[in-house]
Amino acid sequence: MTSESELIDVQPATAETKGGFYDFKLLKTTPYAFLYVAHRVGKRFLIKTTKDNSEAQLRILKREYEQALACDHPHIVHLYTFEENLPVGPAIVMEYVEGRTLGEWLTEHPSKEARRRIFDELTEAVGYLHHRGITHNDLKPDNILITRTNDTLKLIDFGLSDSDAEYALRTLGCTPRYASPELRRRERVDGRSDIYSLGLILSELFEGGYRQLVCRCTRLQPADRYADVAALQRAFRRRNNRWKWLVGVVLAALFLLPWGLYTSSRMAVQQLNNRREALFTALEQQMEPRFQAAMDSVRAAHFREFAERHVTHTFFGSLPELTAVMLDTITDAEFSAVAWHRYQLLLNDYNERLWQAAKAHPSIDDDSLSLSEQHFYRDLYFSNKPYRPYQAK
Repeated sequence: MTSESELIDVQPATAETKGGFYDFKLLKTTPYAFLYVAHRVGKRFLIKTTKDNSEAQLRILKREYEQALACDHPHIVHLYTFEENLPVGPAIVMEYVEGRTLGEWLTEHPSKEARRRIFDELTEAVGYLHHRGITHNDLKPDNILITRTNDTLKLIDFGLSDSDAEYALRTLGCTPRYASPELRRRERVDGRSDIYSLGLILSELFEGGYRQLVCRCTRLQPADRYADVAALQRAFRRRNNRWKWLVGVVLAALFLLPWGLYTSSRMAVQQLNNRREALFTALEQQMEPRFQAAMDSVRAAHFREFAERHVTHTFFGSLPELTAVMLDTITDAEFSAVAWHRYQLLLNDYNERLWQAAKAHPSIDDDSLSLSEQHFYRDLYFSNKPYRPYQAK
């Protein structure tokens, strides 16, 4: 609607008419009616009359009142009484809505969230009418008001609505731009005719968005459209929730990605550490029997040269080939350094234990050996065989 300053006298007259109404001000002219705003006991009301008070138009006005009177919905304008003797003629007295039309509201560039809410409210109102067997037949932005107080929707103008298809075919008109093909051809109409209009309004609300829904609503054949408003609402909400779901997935991914990378990294490091430890453990397991054999030889040897040279040479001399097989398979530079450090510590420990064992065992100096014994132990030394006592042939 146009602004209040253009419609209502700020100094209303005090003279009351029959019914208590005063200060009638013409608000709007439609093809079938005059709309006035008037006051009663300080409150504004909307007064709707016919243009010529002809019998046909009065019948349509009374029929609108009878249908809308039983409707009680927060998004449908409320009708109060039908007055026969007002100065402007017989009229419907209804709720006055301080607001603007949907088209005017859209020029204020509302948010997408606000537009979605308004379309939800519109489909709720139209669905309520259809549930009561009423087809509006004139859904268009001019018949949709958005209140100024809290931007809620109010559906108005039931002048062309009807629950009797035969009556509608004989009397109703329409706004061609938003009317369904069957309504323009004055064929039988049902709720799917309103769904056609809802599709056009949806396209205007979102400036060409929701194309799949709009195309389904505005198909030429009623059978190809949504079966009812509830089906349209479900498709509209699924479309909106799809984006919420997608945003939720993206946010969850952004939130979980660092944790996932951290967890994956930890798992990879742990697996690498496990492989490293298994490799070094295998090396230790192969070194241990050789060390024990060397210790046994040290403990059995009676001669210091054999104990100090031959036994340690036998043990440590066999390690390079072993370590070349095991440690050279480590390609990780960081672990290679760690492995070699651990290997050296292990060798130092083995070496210390071998020499302690050799010194703890009372052995005979080599210069006390006979020539035959010296040849015998020299052969053992160079053949890298374990110690065994000399037996004269």
